[in-house]
Amino acid sequence: MTLVSAVSAELGDLSGHAVGIGPLHAAIGASLALAGGVGPVVLVGSAGFYPGHGLAIGDVVASSSLGLSAGIAEVKLGYMPIEPDIVEGDPTILPEIQRATVLTVEAITSDAQLTQTRAQSWQVEHMESYAVAQVCKRLGRPFVAILGLSNQVGPDAHAQWLAHRAQAEAAARAAVAQLFSTPL
Repeated sequence: MTLVSAVSAELGDLSGHAVGIGPLHAAIGASLALAGGVGPVVLVGSAGFYPGHGLAIGDVVASSSLGLSAGIAEVKLGYMPIEPDIVEGDPTILPEIQRATVLTVEAITSDAQLTQTRAQSWQVEHMESYAVAQVCKRLGRPFVAILGLSNQVGPDAHAQWLAHRAQAEAAARAAVAQLFSTPL
């Protein structure tokens, strides 16, 4: 099993690879870190949750379906000729953790209207998971993101993330630590 995160602080004392912040850097970093390896890949980190799904700060979720934001197409300032495919997280890695749909975005959503639009289709927002999941898919490696929830997506997201980031990262690490005592 290989652990990855956006930044090394999210890994704490766990051994793994920091792949970079945002989808582009995460894809490049994951490609370099995971090439030639075998076995499952687990991304550990913090994330925001969209309102209306019964999630709360401090919860830990595992990715079920992972998608990529359409960016400016979502606000009708552009279009995507082909929608990005949905990638499924591996349900056998930490199956006891609540599953959630995860949308990868280029920047934390702070607009209330965009938050409501995205909340109609997604439960959690994260900046790197889809990129790492795509790399794993192409390498034939099982993948799941284990995310501690640090904030509700929307206008107060950044202040909440600052206040709860360490708690969320620790909760995600504790969940991932179970993998070391449970055979896959």
